[in-house]
Parts: sequence; structure tokens; C-alpha cells
Amino acid sequence: MKIDILVLIRYLIIAIFIAAFSIIFGQPVLMLLLFVLILIFPISFFVFKSSCKSYSFRLTHRAEYVELPNNAEFEFSYKRGKCMPLFNATVNFTCENRYFKNSLERILSVPIVKNANSFVIPIEVSEIGLITLKFKTIELRDYTSLFKVIIPFECESSIPVIPVPKDTIEPPFVTPKEGVDEYTESEAVGNVSSDVKEIREYRPGDRLQRIHWKLSAKLDDLFVKEMAHTSTLSIIIIPDLYRDEIGDTISTLVSASICLIKQKTRFEICVFNSDACEFSYFTVTSDEELFEAITYLFCQPLCDGKDEAKNTFLSATSSASTIISICGNSIDIGE
Repeated sequence: MKIDILVLIRYLIIAIFIAAFSIIFGQPVLMLLLFVLILIFPISFFVFKSSCKSYSFRLTHRAEYVELPNNAEFEFSYKRGKCMPLFNATVNFTCENRYFKNSLERILSVPIVKNANSFVIPIEVSEIGLITLKFKTIELRDYTSLFKVIIPFECESSIPVIPVPKDTIEPPFVTPKEGVDEYTESEAVGNVSSDVKEIREYRPGDRLQRIHWKLSAKLDDLFVKEMAHTSTLSIIIIPDLYRDEIGDTISTLVSASICLIKQKTRFEICVFNSDACEFSYFTVTSDEELFEAITYLFCQPLCDGKDEAKNTFLSATSSASTIISICGNSIDIGE
């Protein structure tokens, strides 16, 4: 617990003036006021000390994704165990877009007067990308604002911002080179079996349903289950992360993917990380899986040259699948 020196000096000046006027004018009312002013500090201190440890805070996002030009909305909530409210709470946080580095520190003043409450934090967005809200500290003050406690609250929440799908885009007509195998039980979309193919670390964008909760609790970190599929994939989409056309690339990717989902065509989105020179694959059969892949894509570094992802993939992989490369507004279908 700290003392605000400026507030203390201000109260001392007020106390000196009240004492001086009470002596000069001989007013007992002023002496009573001075006594109340001095007495209020220890009372406020003990109430504040017993109350500030009983709070819990939480930061969440209100939507899995948002489309431009809508605002990204986050929800900050708290719960308190004591009955005494606090009127002075300041939250320090930053907001950034991983594609466009413009991190700014912001301050939110929140009155904690109810047993539980939540506040919506709207963030105006004008570009696609992953909008991340990072909380740093929460500062609580007593009723006199003289005493303060700074609570470390390192927490973050992210919302992917995507462009509106293009209505004019033609669906990518492809002829799969490999069909489903003989063990496929139903539609062309393919089925997810109950077999776990692998367990890996959590990546931004992974759905909560895939988290391996028992292993995560045991190792104190998040791990995700990768499920095996019963059919053979034949279509791979490779989005190019060329910096100057990334907005058009994402818009084309979302539009083409939605067309394929409506056609009940199961495909993979292959995301390239140019720093690590590695690919990550996301099987897509629904909108939820599509936006999971988009969220992960938003976390990858951008490239300064065109077709880097496609050229690296073709030089390193001998795949028999149909390759769809997307860069800007163009869709290149190859093998």
C-alpha cells in the first residue's frame, strides 16, 4: 500500500488553514471540522485495507470475431466479497493490432460499487487483424484518495477483425485429385473421428472444445487435441502474407472459403510462418474452423515479397493435392 504524496500535501495545507482560522476567529466548529478531517484517515485506511483484497477481475471478448467496420467489444467484469464499495479504481491497459503496430496505453476509471458488475470497452477498428487488449495493472484508492494499492493484472483478450466477404467472387472450381477413402462413412465433407491424432500446445484461435483440460491442469499450460479425420484431403489453400496486399488476401480467402463450405467441400488452410519457415495446417469444414484458422493467421509475420508461401510450399512438399494460392484479389489454382 502506498501513499499519494501530492494528496497528502493537499490535505496538510487544508488542515493548516482550518487550524489557523479556528485559532484566529475562535470558532469551535472549525476545530470540530479539523478533528473529523483527521479522524477520517484511519477509518478510511482500515476499511480500504480490508476491502481491497476481496476483489476478482476478468477480461473477455463479447464476440468470436467482428466484421469491418464494426467495433470490437471487450467486457471487463469484477466481483467483490466485501460489502464496502470503492469509488476510485483505475485500469491501465494497451490495445494493439498485430498487423499494424500502434500500441497505445489507455486508462479506464471504474467505480466498484456493486457486488458484481461488468463494463463494455468498445475499440474502434479500421483495419483487419487481431485486436488484442492487454491489461497491466489495476489501481485501487480509498475514499480520501490518499492510500492506493496497485494490483498486477496481466491478462489479455483478442478478437479477430475480418473484412466483409465479397459477394461478387466466384467459387474456386476445383477437381479433387483424391477422393474420400473407403472408410468414409458419410458426406463429402468428411467426418472427425474420436481418435486423437496428436496433442499440441494451444495456439491463438483454437476452440475451447479442443482443449485437453486434464493434461493442461497437470502441466499448468494449455494443450489442444488434434482429432484424426476419416477421409483424405485433396484441396489445400495457401494464403500469401504479402504485406502490401494483406487486406485483399484475407477478404479473398474468407470469401473463397465460405463458398467451399457451402459446397460441402472439406479443405485445408496452410498458414506459413516466414520467421520459422514452417507451415501449420487447419482442416476447415465449418465457419467456426475457418475463423480459427484466420485467427492463427493474424498472429503470423507478414512477408515483403509475393508468393513466398506458395514457392516455399511447392519446393518443400511433394503433395498430390490440388493447391489454391491466394494473393490479393487473385486465386491461382494449381497442382
